[in-house]
Amino acid sequence: MKCWLLVVFACLIVVTEVGHAQDLGDIRARNAAAHALEDARRDVLQSQIETSNAQERARTQVILRDLNAGLVTGPVVLRGAAAAVPVDEPRRTDADFSASMARLERLTQEALALSNARMRAIRPASEPKP
Repeated sequence: MKCWLLVVFACLIVVTEVGHAQDLGDIRARNAAAHALEDARRDVLQSQIETSNAQERARTQVILRDLNAGLVTGPVVLRGAAAAVPVDEPRRTDADFSASMARLERLTQEALALSNARMRAIRPASEPKP
């Protein structure tokens, strides 16, 4: 309610202005009205963001409650997700997990060895030039 009063006040100041404001007081009043209008816009935008966030939180709580209660039988697709990933994706077997971890470890060791080789190839500044 406060922000609408500011908007109305700012509009009244702008509407009652006659001609070009040459007086410093008129310029200050116009700037104050513009600031009040911008503050009101910012307040309205903030309230819209808060409303949207509250709706998303409520939607998420409903989805989680349904998941916990076992009411969801199919895959859950979240809005805005880059790719739909079903919640009931089968778990990896221990063998798959172990193979993935071994591959990750091998790739990490290869990257570390390559990085160490690069570091050894750099001659320190304190070493004399030939």
